[in-house]
Amino acid sequence: MKVLMLGWEYPPHISGGLGTACEGLTRGLAAEGVEVTFVVPRAFGDEDAGHMRLVSPQNLKQAVAQAGARVVRRTEVEEETTPELAQIVEINSILRPYQTPETYLRERIEVRNGKRYRVTEHLQSVEDLPEHTESGGGDHYGHDLFSEVHRFADLVGKLAERIDFDVIHAHDWMTYPAGLEARRRTGKPLVVQVHSLEFDRSGEHVNEGIHRIERAGTRSADRVIAVSHYTKSVIERQHGVEPEKIDVVHNGVTRAEAVTRYHVEPDDDEKMVLFLGRVTYQKGPEFFVRAAEKVLSRYKKARFVMAGSGDMLEPMKKLTRDLGIEKHFDFPGFVRGEALEKYFTLADVYVMPSRSEPFGITPLEAMAYDTPVIVSRQSGVSEVLRHALKVDYWDVDRIARLILAVLNHRVLSDEMLEMGTREVLQLHWNAAAKKAVSTYLRVTGSGGAEPVNGSFF
Repeated sequence: MKVLMLGWEYPPHISGGLGTACEGLTRGLAAEGVEVTFVVPRAFGDEDAGHMRLVSPQNLKQAVAQAGARVVRRTEVEEETTPELAQIVEINSILRPYQTPETYLRERIEVRNGKRYRVTEHLQSVEDLPEHTESGGGDHYGHDLFSEVHRFADLVGKLAERIDFDVIHAHDWMTYPAGLEARRRTGKPLVVQVHSLEFDRSGEHVNEGIHRIERAGTRSADRVIAVSHYTKSVIERQHGVEPEKIDVVHNGVTRAEAVTRYHVEPDDDEKMVLFLGRVTYQKGPEFFVRAAEKVLSRYKKARFVMAGSGDMLEPMKKLTRDLGIEKHFDFPGFVRGEALEKYFTLADVYVMPSRSEPFGITPLEAMAYDTPVIVSRQSGVSEVLRHALKVDYWDVDRIARLILAVLNHRVLSDEMLEMGTREVLQLHWNAAAKKAVSTYLRVTGSGGAEPVNGSFF
């Protein structure tokens, strides 16, 4: 089976869990004999030659060139016998993960002028920019976020007409229009996967444009994959999709057989408590800081690490200063590679206090590095973890008590590690891939509906 897969990021260029999940799924699909052509948006001219190089059969290269794209693949493989995970096709676009209309405009301005401007909330399109920003390069990109999503969809549609595949698989809202355009041009069935909804990211204050695209994509697709039963219920409630149309495919985790370990002599007093993820409203970082204050009132030598970037990072730094606990906090920013391994390995407990988390892959990663985890009940990953401590995200007092319990009671920590390790070994990507293949088989050869009201915008 051949799958045309559409995403907004893929390793080594990642900013969140979606890229990690896409790589894990393609690994599992490769083991099932599925050929994946993975399409991502990426502005040409900033490629990392250390990680990518041109490859692929001649017919695919020609088709991609005709569609104004390029083919790359990862050269970082563990062994010479490692199967090629996917053909990676990059479409020339300035779409970025977790973009908003405002952050897209900032990117658009930088492309035009090579300068950085402060983008205010009232800006809705390039026409609202000062006159001196109307010159420069990059005029082929969309004037706003939604026109760029539409442009990307058109380019993917042109590509789809030129290559061979059986099923389209689109990840999250930014690729849904592209998936439907590819289906319109080829007649091939479309599966959309929901990793995160606008409701999860923004609460009740959703961006209506993104919300409409999510609704059109989930309603119009031939089948929907949700990363948890929790997410399935939100899709039903937010977008009115019938439950019989939604398949639940939980994420997995890859337990590295040879990872860099950072062995240190344990300090019986100083312990590390880790938050690792996007520092945004959805992830509940303020609950982590508030819990830290309560922990420190009883455990003075605890060290708290908030690793990640996002629009709430500076407010969180200010909150630690206001609470007088800034000396107990580290903010290393976005981490990856060996730095990520280091923090997972050194942490005594990992905490994920997300307000609304469709799945949450980082707790599985933490457990793969033998780190006990505390997760919010408002997360999909809580459905599959039996040996994690669970708490309502807003219950700061209980979060603090659970952190103290892990730090103070070695028997509890050791038991969580032992049982968690066994649990993680069962949560692998091959199982997720088998479920995805079952979904593909259900839609192969079927037709599909048109977008709701005939339009996304």
